[in-house]
Amino acid sequence: MVSTEMPRDQLRGRETKQRVLEAAAAEFAEYGVAGARINRIAETAKASKERIYAWFGDKDALFDHVMQIGLDRLAQAVPIDADLVEYTVRLHNYFVNDQSAQRVTMWAWLHDAETLGTFSEGRVEGYRHKLDVIREAQDRGVVDGSWKPEELLAMLLAVASNWERAPAELRSIGCAEFAGSEKARCDSVREVARRLVEPRG
Repeated sequence: MVSTEMPRDQLRGRETKQRVLEAAAAEFAEYGVAGARINRIAETAKASKERIYAWFGDKDALFDHVMQIGLDRLAQAVPIDADLVEYTVRLHNYFVNDQSAQRVTMWAWLHDAETLGTFSEGRVEGYRHKLDVIREAQDRGVVDGSWKPEELLAMLLAVASNWERAPAELRSIGCAEFAGSEKARCDSVREVARRLVEPRG
């Protein structure tokens, strides 16, 4: 009978690789790409730098890998559909409940703006799918067709993450009740998204 158990060395390698990815995600969330250090990732993951470079390449490539995992997880947790208003609300709640995911995403927006086009095709494909959903909804007349799909998606993403990205000074001015109320935040996101999405006139 042929054993289906994974060889011990291979199992240890897989576990180490997973630790590296988890350590890298935490490192990038805390410091961004520029401030992240492979040394710290290796120490946290109890892995050698040489193994990390062999698996993932340089730091940018490792970040791209971490982002792909994060985007896949996000797409599974918050799948997009034609109801773009509620999609935006669900996206908002995802970011509120997973601060690390939001920080990594924000670092990615800053980093990738400087290196446009160097990220993986897989990451681009995820956004192409979202744009296809928006175009189809516009063709059906359930979403305002005056927006370019890219413009509308960018604005909805901004709305979904608006409160967490707002200046701390603004959030400190009599907003404690609003900040602490999930319903108030969701109602605000829903209303702004509705005004963007609903067909005009």
